[in-house]
Amino acid sequence: MKILKNALNLKKRDCKIKMRLVPYGGGWTDVYVSFDGSEELYFIISEMWGDSFQTLLRALYFLYPANNDTEDSENFMEYKIGYSEKDDDEGITKIVDSVHDLPDMTAYSPIPWKTQFTWDDEHNSTTWHIERTPDASLDFDITVKIDVKGDEPKHYEYTIPYKDMCYAVADACTKALKKHGFRGYHAATYYEDMSIRYLLLIKSLALGNLDACKIQYFKEKGEGERSDLMKELELLLFDMS
Repeated sequence: MKILKNALNLKKRDCKIKMRLVPYGGGWTDVYVSFDGSEELYFIISEMWGDSFQTLLRALYFLYPANNDTEDSENFMEYKIGYSEKDDDEGITKIVDSVHDLPDMTAYSPIPWKTQFTWDDEHNSTTWHIERTPDASLDFDITVKIDVKGDEPKHYEYTIPYKDMCYAVADACTKALKKHGFRGYHAATYYEDMSIRYLLLIKSLALGNLDACKIQYFKEKGEGERSDLMKELELLLFDMS
């Protein structure tokens, strides 16, 4: 099988947010990010302490309400509860804090709200707080608050388009994987493999093209679900900048 060149008709776009991911080796990762096109922030991640870079991918993945994933994320992402006040076909019309606030016998959907994680460089720690308005919108802004604790405490705060953040992160991951490979990335970071499932979705959202994320379902038992590997590989290999 051959990967057809740009069969998905993928197109680059401008993005103000810039990020570089550098698997330094020996379990260390350097991250450079500019949210506003001026100041570049620099973070060091020790994969032996705290959370890994992949936690940022996971946060972006589960902030999208329509990720259709069965992975348990309730210990990581805080949710509100959305339901239809009239009929399931009406879509979500009301948001409440928890299932205990629902009318009896009401179907509902979890609505992603906020999460946080901490990177550690074995001296300083950096905690990211990422939050969105808890509603059913698929096109939204996120607020990113970054608190650095150590010799020189710092606080940064930005409100940015969610899909721009996806673009910057997906671009950084693509470049890192093209340079280091899957096994090389794992060997350099001492941590779990980069989640291709997370990366495929956030890259698709960033590029405004979800064709590579489509899943085919079958009524017949034993067929299982399927996605298109050639499209997935084309998406993974697409250069974003």
